[in-house]
Amino acid sequence: MIREIAVPLCSGTPIFVNLHPSELEERWLVRPDDPIFSHDHDIYLEITESAPLTHFDLCMSVLREVCSRTGAHLVIDDLGAGYSNLKLIADLEPKVVKLDRALVQDLHRKPRQQKLVSIVVHLCNELGAAVVAEGIETLDEFYAVCDSGADYGQGYLFARPSFPMPAITWPPPRDPIPSLPPWNPPSTV
Repeated sequence: MIREIAVPLCSGTPIFVNLHPSELEERWLVRPDDPIFSHDHDIYLEITESAPLTHFDLCMSVLREVCSRTGAHLVIDDLGAGYSNLKLIADLEPKVVKLDRALVQDLHRKPRQQKLVSIVVHLCNELGAAVVAEGIETLDEFYAVCDSGADYGQGYLFARPSFPMPAITWPPPRDPIPSLPPWNPPSTV
């Protein structure tokens, strides 16, 4: 139902769609009438790490079929939460990895976690995935995320989710804010 609503509303723009592992096991996405087959721009399928990916071979088969038929890209969502498994980054070959809010929250106060996040960002980049840090709510978290090398950030600091997408305003900072590159989805290989 979400895909039936979101796809037509997002014509002409990339769209990120969350998938629960149970959807993959039930093979919903391989139906030719699924709305993602009609989207006129890039589709990013977000596989959450907060739920277990059982029946791994079946899920991989479904994802490969959908990606080959639609040109969709894979995203690992919520890395660092729940059932995280770094091997999925190698197995799924995602274009994007989204770091869970749990890794970002108060990052500026946790030197060991800063090292961990930097290493994970480097690993993801080496494997060809762009990294999005989720849940950025403060300028201090934003600076720490920038220092980690993450490619992109999202969170309430920038805007709250809504439709239509809100105009993003940025209050003048006390210190210069490092600029992040504009969102350019990773190219396909």
